[in-house]
Amino acid sequence: MIIISDTSPLSALAEIGELEVLRRLYGRVVIPASVHRECLHLHSPPHLAAAIQAVDSFFEVVADPALLPETQAVDPGEAAAISLAWLHRSVATLIIDDRDGRTLCDALGLRKTGTAGVLFAAAEAGLLDFDQAMAKLQRTTFRLSEAVVAQLRAKLPAAGSSGPPING
Repeated sequence: MIIISDTSPLSALAEIGELEVLRRLYGRVVIPASVHRECLHLHSPPHLAAAIQAVDSFFEVVADPALLPETQAVDPGEAAAISLAWLHRSVATLIIDDRDGRTLCDALGLRKTGTAGVLFAAAEAGLLDFDQAMAKLQRTTFRLSEAVVAQLRAKLPAAGSSGPPING
């Protein structure tokens, strides 16, 4: 299994201090060069740039692939991540949050998850408290409907999610 990520999930996880769950869940995360550049941008969370540049980084930066024509409507990082996932579609899962990008992934038949899906998987694995992580996420500019949060929470065993419910 190859895990590929777009920028926004990395940024969101860095912002809430949960970037390390990617290493613990997947071991290694592949990012195309365009995503790497976006992660180092001045407005990216400082922790993200530091993690990407660390000597022992679990991120593998690869060259941007030839872009699929279908990716013209999404930003460069998403286009590269989707195109890379397409090249490895039999073994890849793409971490992506952007609605247009996720819709394109569906149209292309790509396996995908998002920031909430990563946090859900981490909670299932006992790596974090789902409600606490979602509460931290909601204190950022990240937007996710309460309905999606409730659906994910309902799938967790009772011991996998503690704390007060998130207010919408």
